[in-house]
Amino acid sequence: MVTVTGIAPGASGVANGGECTSGAADRTRNGSLRVAAVFSDHMVLQRETPVAVFGTAPAGGRVVVDLMDDQGVTVAQTMAVAQAYGEHETEAPWLAILPALPASGPYTLRVSHETNRLEFADVMIGEVWLAGGQSNMELELHTSEHGDEAIAAADDPLLRFYNTPKAGRIDESAEAASGWEPALAPQVTGMSAIAYHFGARLRAQLGADMAVGIIDCYIGGTSITSWMSRATLIGSDAGRPYVERYEAAIAGKTEEQMRAEADEWQTVFDRWNNNVAAMKEAHPGITQPQIDAEIGPCPWPPPVTPFSERRVSAPYEAMVRRVAPYTLRGFLWYQGEEDEAQCESYRELLGLLIEEWRTLWNLAGYVEPAVGYQADAGAAALPFIVVQLPQWIDRQVAARGEDPRHWPVIRAAQLDASETLDDVLLVCTMDCGEFDNIHPLDKTTVGTRIADMALRGVYGRADVEAESPRVAGVTPAPGALDVTFTNAQGLHWRGTTPDTMRAAGGATGARAVGESGFEIAGADGVYVDAGAQILPGDGERVTVRVEAPQVDSPTAVRYAWKSWGPAPLFNGAELPALPYAG
Repeated sequence: MVTVTGIAPGASGVANGGECTSGAADRTRNGSLRVAAVFSDHMVLQRETPVAVFGTAPAGGRVVVDLMDDQGVTVAQTMAVAQAYGEHETEAPWLAILPALPASGPYTLRVSHETNRLEFADVMIGEVWLAGGQSNMELELHTSEHGDEAIAAADDPLLRFYNTPKAGRIDESAEAASGWEPALAPQVTGMSAIAYHFGARLRAQLGADMAVGIIDCYIGGTSITSWMSRATLIGSDAGRPYVERYEAAIAGKTEEQMRAEADEWQTVFDRWNNNVAAMKEAHPGITQPQIDAEIGPCPWPPPVTPFSERRVSAPYEAMVRRVAPYTLRGFLWYQGEEDEAQCESYRELLGLLIEEWRTLWNLAGYVEPAVGYQADAGAAALPFIVVQLPQWIDRQVAARGEDPRHWPVIRAAQLDASETLDDVLLVCTMDCGEFDNIHPLDKTTVGTRIADMALRGVYGRADVEAESPRVAGVTPAPGALDVTFTNAQGLHWRGTTPDTMRAAGGATGARAVGESGFEIAGADGVYVDAGAQILPGDGERVTVRVEAPQVDSPTAVRYAWKSWGPAPLFNGAELPALPYAG
């Protein structure tokens, strides 16, 4: 089975490119001075950390950066020299570092080179995160569950977003048209629903005066390899096949031929999107599976081309490198659906992506563009908060009684990364999926859980519950296995699959075979559904006894190891238990 991920329904499109509109000013440039497009009015700069400001200027030119208060008084100043690394370069990168400042503002940021000057107003010092991934991170607020109510209520000028233009090639026209936006109605409509709820939760918890900024950097339908450099992929056993498949797909094709294929697909795709919009207007509340049953599934994937935003390394080159190293508190990452067919490679690729992004944002070892800093192995790693894939299965696959169990492998890779890499935190969403809908609409729960994980794991808020129950050990019992969970105070059963969990109440005691989410295997290694009982205990560690009548001496156990199936264990904070196999 090949996952048809597509892009998030209703998501804004990819930048078309081209020159700036006639007569329109390019806000990123003044004469020969340019700043990266991520700097604009209403931006949020990271508090309590040296702040990178960067762009291009004439080679050897001196650039001065001033941060000024509302009286025009400079509160921080720095400078940089544009450094050329080629003999004939005239435009060269510069990177200046402002000193660390506490949460405060508003300020004006002024960037000057000789007589050229750029100024950005209403600049706040606060908390900044980057939200990356594919369509479930991309899914916009207006498309999400209760999105209309959230949009109507949006009135927070200290929650701000920068939507990195979606592109497969650098598009300075789209960058010039972009900019930071406060979370006010109606412009929140196109913001990532997850990022919006994440930011709203941080705003509510970090203090009324603490600005929160989110850099949205995602494209639906992208592989993890789209967000990594070609050099990293070629040097990796897991990444190299992606590059080879891409090169084989375009081999022998002319630019004209590939343009024609892309245009033909775009026509079909646009017609499908128009039909979806018409059905939603005619039938408010209609679900995506219902729409697909009427008009057919999303025509996916698009053709592979060198100008596609979904080819290997494309958004890495045209998006990630364009916002790095804008100073951040950390990263949010929700991705993996597109890599189902290569699920066994995902753990290696996820580790490489985390390492590469951290290197890009590590000023002590910054090399793209090179600015003279030396690598510092002791530099602090920026936190990565990874969203574990929820439950999902295609209706037709389920009707045939099949389950390739690729998603459990990706979930396990995400769990392993959180357990073996420093400062990688995992958010379980096993209760947030939808049957036959790869784009579940409940993004409030996901965004809030990510924020709670940040509050606890990054900001040190021990009073915030964020950790899901996870298996801490398995021991034999007579004819059974005892599975001990940690983070399990108040462990209980709730519902069975995600579609039954919302309305279900909690229950302790036993769950029957086929309803517990557990499977066990004997010496033959064949797993069968098992029953399970929560044993008495009210501490952080709680044991569940698992057994099946046809397995006398079980040797291995799994929990929630299906693409879609029972996963009913929750702790007292109503956080679902993480899947397990071992």
